Amino acid sequence: MIKPEKNLPVIAIFIFIASIIVFSQIFSSEFRIKTLDIFRIPLKIISGSIYALRDVAGFRESQMENKILRENTTNLKKELLNLKEITLENERLRKLLDFKESERRKFVPALVISRDPSGLNDTVIIDRGKKDRIEKGMVVISGNGLAGRIIETGWRISRVLLITDYDSTFSGVVERTRDEGGVSGNMRTGLVMKYLDLGCDVKKGDKVITSGLYGVFEKGILIGEVVSVESDSTGLYMNAAIKPEVDIRKLEEVLVIR
Repeated sequence: MIKPEKNLPVIAIFIFIASIIVFSQIFSSEFRIKTLDIFRIPLKIISGSIYALRDVAGFRESQMENKILRENTTNLKKELLNLKEITLENERLRKLLDFKESERRKFVPALVISRDPSGLNDTVIIDRGKKDRIEKGMVVISGNGLAGRIIETGWRISRVLLITDYDSTFSGVVERTRDEGGVSGNMRTGLVMKYLDLGCDVKKGDKVITSGLYGVFEKGILIGEVVSVESDSTGLYMNAAIKPEVDIRKLEEVLVIR
């Protein structure tokens, strides 16, 4: 509610205008014209003031409405962002659930809480450790593919060597042709599968899985997809560049195979 004292200037202006009008009615038309002409500028200023006061009130109301609209827009954007993040997280978790547990194989879900800040190694820290019966050498997966293996364990955290690290070497097999080779990490460029026979029929788009040999990873876990094939520097073997199934750069949730 508008307070009466705030209306005093407006009331005074209206009284002044009314007085001039009443006063002008008493005298002749010529006198009224001359009188109004004398007060033309004050009347113009007064009428302008009335419009200005009206516009200020309207401007303040518009400002308040704009502020409320901006706040509502900001809140809606935050809600949409949260919903999008929840949707993406649910998609990742659904992929993790594609792996089925068995009597001999149990999964421990974990979150990635840190990465190697030096950039010299492709390793991450997860929020599971010895208290969760996590041990060195256990396989770590994400989505439908292989992510790495446990190399160190603490009571509540563990360190994971990702498959793209230079120190990560294991055996893989091309799913379609059954050609076997050694898979090594190549950091940001992904993976390379070495020592394929020169006459192999490995092609772009072929899926590569773990072979289960040498006890590093169990057999049948998806590693990635072949993106190119070329002979090595010696000319004795073929090498296949592999794009990992797991996007290592965006790793957030994983499963540890226990």
